[in-house]
Amino acid sequence: MLNRLEVWVADTASAMAARVKRLLENVESHARVRMVLFILLLLLIGGIMLLLNMHTPLMMDDYDYSFSWATGERIGGVTDVLASQAAHYRLWGGRSVVHALAQFFLSMDKRVFNAANTLMYLLLLLEIYALARPKSRKWCWEILLLAHAFLFTGVPFFGTVFLWLTGACNYLWGTALALTPLLILRSAQEDGFFARGWHGWLAVPIFLMAGWTNENTACGILVTTLLLLAIQKSRSIRIRAWQCAAFAAEVAGVAVMLLAPGNFARASSYDGGHPVIELAKRAGLATAYGGVYLGVLLAGILLLWSLCSALGVKRRSLWTAILLFGSMASAYAMVASPVFSDRSWTGAIVLTMCAVLVLLSDIVSQVRAFDAAKLLILPLALLLLAYSGYKALSDVKAHEKAWLSQVTAIETAAAAGEESVSVSSVPSISRYTMSIIVEENPSSWPNSTLSRAFGIRVSGR
Repeated sequence: MLNRLEVWVADTASAMAARVKRLLENVESHARVRMVLFILLLLLIGGIMLLLNMHTPLMMDDYDYSFSWATGERIGGVTDVLASQAAHYRLWGGRSVVHALAQFFLSMDKRVFNAANTLMYLLLLLEIYALARPKSRKWCWEILLLAHAFLFTGVPFFGTVFLWLTGACNYLWGTALALTPLLILRSAQEDGFFARGWHGWLAVPIFLMAGWTNENTACGILVTTLLLLAIQKSRSIRIRAWQCAAFAAEVAGVAVMLLAPGNFARASSYDGGHPVIELAKRAGLATAYGGVYLGVLLAGILLLWSLCSALGVKRRSLWTAILLFGSMASAYAMVASPVFSDRSWTGAIVLTMCAVLVLLSDIVSQVRAFDAAKLLILPLALLLLAYSGYKALSDVKAHEKAWLSQVTAIETAAAAGEESVSVSSVPSISRYTMSIIVEENPSSWPNSTLSRAFGIRVSGR
């Protein structure tokens, strides 16, 4: 009797599990359901990012770029920004597009940047999604969720490149702009918007801006653009006139950025050894940094590549390889720079992540067995997303409070007519914040800029 009861319970449970599985698979198969989930995820991520932006204070270079490089006065509008960037180009460097964005936002109420930067982060996620999405399935919300999850929890300098105003303009906005040639060429190859009539000519100024963003990512995308056009030519697909003009514009953008007199002025201040030894050392550093920042993603590519074979999934091998090539090109372009910066790896990380998500999207679009599991896991994923946002916001608020207490001390001393004030540095407490350094010497940077901004001599303790 007991055995028959056990069998009945097992059969009933199995039948119920099968019905639930079929129900969830049926729900996931509807494009409208996936669209709703996709939009809800964008809204949730956008809300978290807006709060983080609101509580990330102005700091470090923000104070410097609040003043014109041409006149030394505070930036007051677009005219001041253009004049400042003309001087900046001669004196410091060629990232005119992204630094112009930073100075433009610094001339306005920070709430404008908070909203704009939130939208730009969402745009970057949509660009990553557009590069990874499969042709056969729309609204793959899990790809969007995974893209954000990796950036949010896997980038150790998230706050520096996605929240800090000057850093975000350089690396979030710069990366989003730099990726546009790949999106436009894919659109043209798939008979999308840019393949229609005169629409392709709209790409020319976009390619120019893409090339004029930040050095290593723009150079990596440039050689990837050339590779895409070469593959198109090898397949006897006509290269349109607008594609040639757009590529020339991208080359021009990169050239204008790299040939800035300010780049050479700064490079001359670095002492290097023998050129061959120096380049070999930089290549070694690039490889080591690549292992740290890209190692997990590269392992993910190998794992998913094998999984595709095991599941009989038709993978987009060439597109994966092209994105990986762009990542490596962006990484090793840093060999030309005398200084390595962790934030410069943003473009390489994003491109490698795109390669991972291409293979993953191939699997989820062709293997229906995972549909029910995805919906079952979704509530837990949303809970983790909300909790990670809450923890990040706690860190950012604590960092903001610590720095604003120093700012208050500076403003109080200035209002009292004192000649000098001493404040403390504020170290970073998580991946969502950035260390704010105040040197002991009042004439050292960034003390000199703080002194100019607040009208009182500032030194560190």
